[in-house]
Amino acid sequence: MSQYQQGLRGEQIADEYLKSQGFVVVEQRFRSRHGEIDLIAKKNRTLYFVEVKYRPQSRLGSGLAGITPGKRQHLLDAARAYIAKKPQQWKLAYLEVTRAGVLFREDVLHEN
Repeated sequence: MSQYQQGLRGEQIADEYLKSQGFVVVEQRFRSRHGEIDLIAKKNRTLYFVEVKYRPQSRLGSGLAGITPGKRQHLLDAARAYIAKKPQQWKLAYLEVTRAGVLFREDVLHEN
């Protein structure tokens, strides 16, 4: 399986997980001139901009460590571009898919 296909698989697992937790996924792979947001989901009138990291092998380390300051800034800028069109309360979140399961952490990256 290619890296791209693994990423899509991780996003599919993340999508299913979020829905099982009461989120409504409103957009996938949102692109702006600042970058891409993997999933945008909504729960209790709050939008969550979700960065998905798929780790099929635990030896690859934490996906959160792979979010560099530059990547974090691109995520924030892309989220702000989306919010500029549809103002509302929002949070950035992180979701890691591994063989052991799914780790969802909100408020890790930023909150407005």
